[in-house]
Amino acid sequence: MAPKFSIVVPCHASRAWLRPCLDSVLGQSFTDFEVIGVDDAAPDGSGRILDEYAAADPRVRVLHLDENVGLGPARNAGLKECRGEYVLFLDADDTYSAGSLAAIAGRIDDTDRPDIVMFDYERIFWDGRVLGSQRHDAFAREGAGVFTAAERPIFLTFLEVVWNKAYRRAFLTRHGFAFTSGFYEDAPWTYSTMLTAERIATLDRIVVHYRQHRTGGNIHATSGRRQWDIFDQYDRVHAFIQSDPELTGWRRFAFDRSLDHILAVLAKPERIDPDDRAEFFHAAHAFARRWKPEGYSTDRTARGFKRWLVIHDDYATYSTLKLSARMLQVPSPRKTVGKLLRRGRLDPNLVAYGSYSFRQYAGNPRAIYLKAAELAPHLRGVWVVDAEHLSAIPEGVEYVVAGSPAYEKLLGRATYFVSNTNWPKDLEKREGQIHLQTQHGTPLTTVRLPAEGQEELMREVDRWDFNLSSNRYSSEIWERTYPSYFVELEYGYPRNDRLLTATLDEVRAIRAGLGYDDSHLVILYAPSGDGLDPGQLALAAGRNARVLLPRAPVEELMLAADVLVSDYSSITFDYANLDRPIVLHVDDEDRRSTYFDVTEFPPGVVARSADELFATLRSGAYSAPEAAKHRHLFREKFCEFDDGHAAERVVRRVLLGETDVPAIVPLADRTPAPSAYFVHNG
Repeated sequence: MAPKFSIVVPCHASRAWLRPCLDSVLGQSFTDFEVIGVDDAAPDGSGRILDEYAAADPRVRVLHLDENVGLGPARNAGLKECRGEYVLFLDADDTYSAGSLAAIAGRIDDTDRPDIVMFDYERIFWDGRVLGSQRHDAFAREGAGVFTAAERPIFLTFLEVVWNKAYRRAFLTRHGFAFTSGFYEDAPWTYSTMLTAERIATLDRIVVHYRQHRTGGNIHATSGRRQWDIFDQYDRVHAFIQSDPELTGWRRFAFDRSLDHILAVLAKPERIDPDDRAEFFHAAHAFARRWKPEGYSTDRTARGFKRWLVIHDDYATYSTLKLSARMLQVPSPRKTVGKLLRRGRLDPNLVAYGSYSFRQYAGNPRAIYLKAAELAPHLRGVWVVDAEHLSAIPEGVEYVVAGSPAYEKLLGRATYFVSNTNWPKDLEKREGQIHLQTQHGTPLTTVRLPAEGQEELMREVDRWDFNLSSNRYSSEIWERTYPSYFVELEYGYPRNDRLLTATLDEVRAIRAGLGYDDSHLVILYAPSGDGLDPGQLALAAGRNARVLLPRAPVEELMLAADVLVSDYSSITFDYANLDRPIVLHVDDEDRRSTYFDVTEFPPGVVARSADELFATLRSGAYSAPEAAKHRHLFREKFCEFDDGHAAERVVRRVLLGETDVPAIVPLADRTPAPSAYFVHNG
């Protein structure tokens, strides 16, 4: 039996938001629908996510396209697969509000199956702001009953999008509607369907949460020649209107709307580069000449004046008005001095390193620094350290003190910046400088951006050229949390390389330095809070047990340990690379806001109380086959790229500019550093 709804979700480079999108659909109370996910040759694994959902829910079907065809043709491909009575289109970064499909189905029944049901939406901004549609009041004021566009033209003044409507599939099939290629493909579809429909109904309800990306998430927020597609799309709109004498009355309406849209695009520097603005303006004039209705005159409004300028090709006046809005912007004296101090040439072989806000010589930056010394000895690595933490820098490692003149000189001359936290906000990135953000763990607890200063934080993120990830799960989180233009390097975490390359002799040497031999069961206890008394853990685990508490460098402690006991700490994801037992002590009273319930997908045994934890250590259940099965699944998902060669990949790609880097070694072919205790005890 055909479902009530077919929901087409085209995907291309949308993995960061695809899961929330699909969850919002599959979690609807109304369940009589199918989802057609169209993988438009997505380069980021969106197709893999679609397949994952399809395997878990029979209502999801996936269509994988062989090449990237663009949003319009991808929707056409999904439309051909639809079986539902009504078709909806949902972009992969948007979501449905709860109960929406039930409300749409009810409205369809109440209005006796109209051709189109139009509903409301609200914009959801990256910083949490919510903004309703400008004409939302039209639903309550003029949305009763069924009507044609000619009877209620207000509903053609909404944003020209396809995802705020449900279309009767028989209506689409009868008229052969199809999307066009290129940007702004929504315009021809919207005009042709709305002006053709004989029965339109509305639903006064916010159905779609329309995500507003800060940067890079919207194909329209891309400069280049693709923006010229808008002229082709509105040529199609006007040709459609002129092809039917009954639509003559729409010519001025469509002309005004198209000019306003074109002018809105022209005003956005992220779409039209300032150097291309004159050419785009003249192309707009040519468009206006093609379609200006007979006897047309502009009205006496600011908007009408801008239309007049386009019609008369008066770019000189337009550009003067544009320039005047940016006049008298004087840079601050501090920034001017900073520019003068940093005018010198960049040193192509100078790398600035920082770790944990300049407090440590550790983590991914340290591993990259050491690998660079091996593979690229011509590079000079200099660490930045806070004056109160000079003891963190080993002898023989070059450093500068944060805030000193040497530090200012380093910032002005270094070509590469490598850190696991943001560089200070007053750092002005020069052209030619390259920033690598290495991160310092796999995110489990929800990343909370500060309520104040979000835009300032994002300006710091804008300096990132590359961001390092150890698994695709993390990549989705980083791209969703930090909306900017960085390149995601799915290379693994360099700091974890030693967990895959260290030998048994090296492990024994580390343990000996800590006072342990092969007979000791070493437990690394790494709670994210205060935790339990380590002595109680050792007592429960037996007389040969020893308990380690984390300190830098933590990689050596992980190599020394035979068992990890933790909770919500990100160390769990790193330690899993060793394929050694893990126990999670997660008290139900200490539930935290996390991206997923780690107790439902654990890396081993889950202890819900201190007594359960002690019992697990006494019984040895942490090393049982059931625990090993959970650990294997956990490693497949979260140890995806950590294969012992992450640092080499980073050095070759970022510091040496090579594109041919070592391939990821499959999980089954890796040999983690062995546990001295478990080797000794068979």
